[in-house]
Amino acid sequence: MRTIAQKYIDEGMQQGIIQGMEKGIEQGIEQGIEQGIEQGIEQGIEQGIEQGIEQGIEQGIEQGIEQGMEKGMEKGMEKGKTERNLEIAKKMLAHNMDATLIAHITGLDISFIRTLKQRL
Repeated sequence: MRTIAQKYIDEGMQQGIIQGMEKGIEQGIEQGIEQGIEQGIEQGIEQGIEQGIEQGIEQGIEQGIEQGMEKGMEKGMEKGKTERNLEIAKKMLAHNMDATLIAHITGLDISFIRTLKQRL
């Protein structure tokens, strides 16, 4: 038969085991939560960076296309104006108009108009 002391020792050991298990479970849960939060933050940051890069590239492409179109249109319009002024200058030269007047009206350089007059 067990002694009263042995009985208390056994009960104490059982209570210690139970308390140890409870404490271990609590610590495991805390560590799991901490690790989960850390991993979640890391994944969130990585995904945020990836999305930011993708959006930045998309916006950059859109802005580049828009700016390219604007510049292309400006150059095209300028070229069209120059060609139109050249046509007008040729017609005016064909009617023997003064080179200075033609330069003033078309905005073309007078030396260019004189060279053009010699070609016609």
